Amino acid sequence: MKKTILAMFAAALLFTACGNKGTDVKLDNMDDTLSWVMGENIGNTLAKGTFFELDEELLLQAVRTTLAGGKQPIADSVYEEGVNFIMSMTYLKQSQEEEKSRANADSVQDAYFKNLEATNPNVKKHKSGFYYEVIKQGKGPNAKYAQRILFDYRSYLFNGDVYDQTYERRDPILHVVGEPMFPGLIEGFQLMNAGSIYRFYFPYQMLGNNTGSGSVMPFTPMIYDIELHELYND
Repeated sequence: MKKTILAMFAAALLFTACGNKGTDVKLDNMDDTLSWVMGENIGNTLAKGTFFELDEELLLQAVRTTLAGGKQPIADSVYEEGVNFIMSMTYLKQSQEEEKSRANADSVQDAYFKNLEATNPNVKKHKSGFYYEVIKQGKGPNAKYAQRILFDYRSYLFNGDVYDQTYERRDPILHVVGEPMFPGLIEGFQLMNAGSIYRFYFPYQMLGNNTGSGSVMPFTPMIYDIELHELYND
């Protein structure tokens, strides 16, 4: 199986090598393609910016000298100190950018929830910090922590785009409340009775979404429509 996957990957690389991005570079084999991929990856990383003014010629010269096994113009101790300094400053810059992104997300999220409360009288705020709306109130028993439940769901970004769902894609989910499940949903299920349909508005803090996932950007709040079908007492 592993050899088959590697062979498929190699074939894909050779196929895509023929369709490069409009450059004059000719990639004839997998080694050529992987070399370009590594170089492009390094370029993309550096293109995001550094905390110092990058000298491209010196950078390329250092790469060529290292690949050729040549002698570098700096001592090993200076090299190690430089690497540590770059890593520390890069981490600091990333932390600052993350904090700025978080602050912007908080501002947008707070404005959304204020507008939601002002314009939708059916929305209630849970003590944990999320909002919810009863679309249909079921008459069955109330869901409890560690209980098996059967449910369908549809999730949305706050712009209304559907992110994921069970409807039309897969069977309803049989799962235990809390195993595993992000914090907002654990609280949300315990509000519901069997037969209910609730809409939940979760801030990103209750989704565990500080880093993003798939096509969802970091610090992104989401909406979940949950239809709780059945409860099981094991």
